[in-house]
Amino acid sequence: MNNEQIDIIKIGGSIITDKGNYRTLRKDQLSLLSKELAKWDRNCIIVHGAGSFGHTIANQYSIHKGFTDLDQLEGLLQIRKDMLDLAEIVTSNLIQNGMKAISFQTSAIVYEKKDGSYSFFFDPVKKALSLDLCPVLSGDILFSEDKGFRIYSGDALINLIVQNFNVARVIFISDVDGLYLKDAETQENKLVDFITSKDFEITDISKLEQKDSNDVTGGMKGKISAIISILDYVTKVVLVNGFHPERLALIREGEKFIGTSILNENST
Repeated sequence: MNNEQIDIIKIGGSIITDKGNYRTLRKDQLSLLSKELAKWDRNCIIVHGAGSFGHTIANQYSIHKGFTDLDQLEGLLQIRKDMLDLAEIVTSNLIQNGMKAISFQTSAIVYEKKDGSYSFFFDPVKKALSLDLCPVLSGDILFSEDKGFRIYSGDALINLIVQNFNVARVIFISDVDGLYLKDAETQENKLVDFITSKDFEITDISKLEQKDSNDVTGGMKGKISAIISILDYVTKVVLVNGFHPERLALIREGEKFIGTSILNENST
């Protein structure tokens, strides 16, 4: 199993929570996704976003600015509790649908050093994979040698994971069909079904719209920046709409689906 390639599946917080309402879960959507993910036919790591269990309080206490005030510690403790609750909910749903899922706390195994690099301990996660378990992690608040603490997105975590695991592809489940770019002729936004990493060199990421003002992790611009880095280590990145769980089945079966596939430029 140690040499076997795995998938990383990112469940966006906007899919499993209502990001506009504090600690509001989309129970039916989480259940539908869990049923599809439980059928996954390759070993995988699941990373889920924080959604309204993280972003709301993070904004309220300016957690994304790092440690500036003792009052922020109240917010930090509340977010940590909320994230523990969300991790338990997500993992329990996966288990109830037949997946051998086991939760790991990201902030307990990753630490930011003063120079911006990370120290981490992924051995327990690797051992879980070797036992055919599915590790479940999430975005979190990291302790930081320089900043005290900081927001650490699920996308940033995936970037670290792909550098330390044998990952074939990363699948982002979000609330949009995929990547939209403006058509040169019609000037209308059009869903891109296929693109390579090299195409991003001529794509102006700064013009991508930021829809979610409550997202402290960078929204779509931050996601695309993370994807560009991830593609240095994996063959394929897939963007798919989680409000259509049946599309996950098509991805699993290698069939055509509505979404965006982004290939490493060195892939064949």
